Amino acid sequence: MDNREQDSRTGDAPAGGHPGAAAAVAGEAAPTDWSVLPVVKGSEDSLVMELWRLLKQEPALIVSAGYVLLSLLGLWSSYFFYRRFDLSILDYLQISDFLVAGLRDPMYAGILAVGILLAVVLGWPDTLRRRNPVKVEALRARHWGWRVLFSKSPLTSWDTSGMRPLTGLCIAVACFMAIGAARYASGKAADIRDHGAGARVSVHLAGDAAPLKEQARMLGSSSAFVFLWWPQQRRAEAVPISAVKRLQSVVLAAKPAVVPPVSASRTKTAAE
Repeated sequence: MDNREQDSRTGDAPAGGHPGAAAAVAGEAAPTDWSVLPVVKGSEDSLVMELWRLLKQEPALIVSAGYVLLSLLGLWSSYFFYRRFDLSILDYLQISDFLVAGLRDPMYAGILAVGILLAVVLGWPDTLRRRNPVKVEALRARHWGWRVLFSKSPLTSWDTSGMRPLTGLCIAVACFMAIGAARYASGKAADIRDHGAGARVSVHLAGDAAPLKEQARMLGSSSAFVFLWWPQQRRAEAVPISAVKRLQSVVLAAKPAVVPPVSASRTKTAAE
């Protein structure tokens, strides 16, 4: 028998073997890509990539886009905050207030970070499946737990939504941030209205000789108004800044000084 014919039948990959088996072996032997970043390949025509290319060509638009997003976030959260006090906040805001509304509370940056983290973690199974298709299929064949983790469900795959992974990630972050900001603003307002939270201020109106007797809770301010909550009257008020002479925070009571106890031996010595 010819040696070449024998080698073709006894080698690691037989000449007549199935090409899919060789590809599976090669895929399992390849190093696993554990990156959590969403897969960009195949998303070149997505809306997010189109916007990113536009921003790269015109860097000045990044500042404008950032201001627009912050303004929308500020208006969104302010609406849910002041709605708890039956104040139509949009009627009291001016153009300059829109641009800085999202910068008043650093908590929104934390909500954005948590939204990105959750979107990346929840989309990680889909990312692994796209980066390591052969290994993922091998894992799915071994145990039902892997089949559940790498299944094409709304929580583990963007395929069911029909969106590109990058687009789906951005939409998920935006939705989480909108819901999180609304819930945070509503909860903060409820604490002020129902539980006595918030900064207590003494209000001195222009033309009055003395401040008002009742203390108010400071809700916020705009370029033309100060928003106050009167706990005893259970009402909110938008006071023009021109009508306010002074807003003074309530003086906190000082903590009593701790006097160390005098021992009996010292008392006896002092008496002698």
